Amino acid sequence: MSARPTTPTVGVLLSTYNGEAYLEAQLDSLAAQDGVTVEIFARDDGSSDRTREILTRHARAPLRLAVPDCGTSLGPTRSFLQLLATAPDSFDYYAFCDQDDVWLPDKLARAVEILAGASAAEPRLYCSRVQCVDESLRPLGPSPVNRDSRFEHLLFENIAYGNTVVMNAQARSLVCSAPPGTGAIMHDWWCALVVSALGTVIHDDEARILYRQHSGNAIGASTWRIGEVSRHVLKLIRDPRSFYPIHDQAEALLRSFGDRLAPDRKNLVQALVSSRRSMSARLRYATSGVMIRNRPIDAIAARVLVAAGFY
Repeated sequence: MSARPTTPTVGVLLSTYNGEAYLEAQLDSLAAQDGVTVEIFARDDGSSDRTREILTRHARAPLRLAVPDCGTSLGPTRSFLQLLATAPDSFDYYAFCDQDDVWLPDKLARAVEILAGASAAEPRLYCSRVQCVDESLRPLGPSPVNRDSRFEHLLFENIAYGNTVVMNAQARSLVCSAPPGTGAIMHDWWCALVVSALGTVIHDDEARILYRQHSGNAIGASTWRIGEVSRHVLKLIRDPRSFYPIHDQAEALLRSFGDRLAPDRKNLVQALVSSRRSMSARLRYATSGVMIRNRPIDAIAARVLVAAGFY
C-alpha cells in the first residue's frame, strides 16, 4: 500500500464541452500546481470536437487525470454537481475547474493555506477574484471586488467564480448531502449559498487564475461596466422569467437544508419564497424585505425584478 501524501490532496473537478482550443493549456497549468497533490476528475458534457480525445490522451501519469466520464449533456450546473457527488471521498479538498483558463502555480496552495486555518469539522469554501485575459492571455484587468460572503448577501447575489472555488471535505459532504434538484442557478452559487448558511465562505481579493474571456464562455466576466450591462439586458430580453431565478433556488435551499438552518436564516428564506404568492406579497417584499447586493444600484434592480415577478 502506498503511503498517504504528506502534502494536502485536492480533487480537481473538470467539466468540459467543446473545449479543444484551450484545454491543453489548462491541463498544463494543473500539472504545474505547487505544494499540493492533485488528481483530476473530468466529465465531458457531450462534446463534438476533440475534447474527449485530449482528455483520454492525458489520462495517465504524471498528470493524474482519471479516465474521463463521457456522458450526455447536462449543462454546466448539473455536470459540476455530478462531478462533486461522484468524486472519491478521500481528498482533503475539492476544486471546480473550467476548461479554458490558466491557473497560476500557487493557485491551489494559496486556497488550501487559507482554508486550513479553521476547525477541521467546519464546512469552508474559498473563492477569489480572477484576472481577466483575452483569448491570447493578454491582461484585461482584474474582476471587481465582491467580498461580502454573508448568507444574507449570497441569497441574492453570487460572489463565487466557479473556477476559483475550493472546498474542504466537510463542505463537499454538506453540499452533497442534499442535492438541489433543478433549483440551483449555478453550481458555484449553490455551493457558496449552502456553505454560507451552515459554515464559512472566504473571499480572497488576490487573483491566482487567468480567466480567459472568449465567445464560447458559458458565463463570462467583464471589467467594463458597459459590457456587463449589455449582457444583462440581452439576457433579460431573451428570457425574462429566468433572468433572476432566486426564488427557485431559495425553495431548493428550504427543501434540502431547511431543517438545519438557524431560525433567523430560515425566516429570511421563507420570506423570499412566500413573496411570490401574490402581487401584493411581491410588492410588500420588494419595498420592505431584506435584499442585499454588492452595489446599491443592483439592490434597486433586484427589488424592481421582484416587484415585476421576474425572480
